Amino acid sequence: MAASNPRINITIPKETALILNRTAKRNKKSISKTALELIEWAIEEKEDIFFSSIADKREQSNPRWIKDSDNIWK
Repeated sequence: MAASNPRINITIPKETALILNRTAKRNKKSISKTALELIEWAIEEKEDIFFSSIADKREQSNPRWIKDSDNIWK
C-alpha cells in the first residue's frame, strides 16, 4: 500500500539528530512526529513574521482610527 502523504528525505548534522532524538524520547513521540511538529511550528512562525511585516507597513502607510468603538459591532 502506498503512503497517502508525501515523504521527504533530509540529511541533518549529528548534533541536530541527537537533539531531535532526545526531544522525541522526552515527549514520548517518534522522531518523525517530532520533526513534523517542529517543521510545522517553524512554518507558522515564518508566516506570522511575514504577515506581521505586511500589517506593520499598512499601519504606517495609512492609519485610520475609529473613534466610537461602541458602534463597530452594531
